[in-house]
Amino acid sequence: MDKTILPEEQDELLQVIDDNHEENFSDILYDIIDSSGNEKVSLEEWTDILSKSFLADRPAKTVRSLGFAYRWAAAAAILLLVGVVSYVSLDKNKKVEQVASVIAPGTDKAVLFLEDGSSIKLDGVELEKAIAFNPDIQSVSNGEIVYNKVEDEETKVHINTLRIPKGGQFRVVLPDATVAWLNSDSELKFPSAFDQNSREVELKGEAYFEVTSYDKKWPFIVKSSGQKVEVLGTKFNVSAYQEDSFIKTSLLEGKVKVTNEGSSQTVILKPGQEAALNINANRLTTYPSEVEESIAWKEGLFVFNNEDIHVAMGKIARWYDVEVVYKGDFKAKALWGTASRSDKLESLLNTLQATRVAKFKIEGRRILVMH
Repeated sequence: MDKTILPEEQDELLQVIDDNHEENFSDILYDIIDSSGNEKVSLEEWTDILSKSFLADRPAKTVRSLGFAYRWAAAAAILLLVGVVSYVSLDKNKKVEQVASVIAPGTDKAVLFLEDGSSIKLDGVELEKAIAFNPDIQSVSNGEIVYNKVEDEETKVHINTLRIPKGGQFRVVLPDATVAWLNSDSELKFPSAFDQNSREVELKGEAYFEVTSYDKKWPFIVKSSGQKVEVLGTKFNVSAYQEDSFIKTSLLEGKVKVTNEGSSQTVILKPGQEAALNINANRLTTYPSEVEESIAWKEGLFVFNNEDIHVAMGKIARWYDVEVVYKGDFKAKALWGTASRSDKLESLLNTLQATRVAKFKIEGRRILVMH
């Protein structure tokens, strides 16, 4: 509050957050605010103070060395602090109304569809079945399926489809050793062996790729809803959900070429850039971006950076496998902040509700978003 926090005190604050359950930490902050005489600090002032001073005076080298995990820990602290302060205009004890059993977060689960139309659930007793009926697979465990690396050109190729339901996530190691992390409500279609000309897969939904082999003669291609991403050896994320108005491609390392197949427009992305294909306008644009935000889901986080509430709630709905119903007009509303994807749904919504953007009510497997 006094803008005098020291680097070692920032570390202590993060440690307190790490060591205490969210509700315990909230109680600590309530006591501090109640006894400080600063109850009337505005939400805007808190946001300005915290966002500008949280990393103030910390050596740049130290910040870089702490990297991704520290930045999101700091963001989580800021969200929690501002959320707690906003209680001055809310009922301190008001929580998200819930008319249902507790809704848990998503887990590692997927279904593998084989070329003959059969399917295998990649969990529990069916894990061994996946290997027994598919010699292309090297191993399957909870959360990951690994394909054999194939170098024999005469090997018979089968088309496999890995489908991730709502409330799920999974990882696949493809025949060329490329690794793909698939988010909820996503699907990846790929061959059991790649030919010598290219490595092509089809994506619906969202996936993060780490592509192996930097070889111009053997490009890796991701096709999704009229967009084609061509890479050589790189790390990138593609979000191509059918209900979204944009297909977004975010580049962390390397270089990729993104093509709008509807207009043949092509852009080359550099690390730290994002391409967005506007489906309705059939236009491809690029811009600098905090690309780490695009893979926050892979790191177990929700990150809402002034994000349209419909897009943000779509991410929540897919992960918790729930329906979202809006009671009123929320076109101009946006959510911000960072939260763990391992939180129960009620806890996540309580945090979001504290920012005063909207109120939430859980009915069965539906979330009501209200003014």
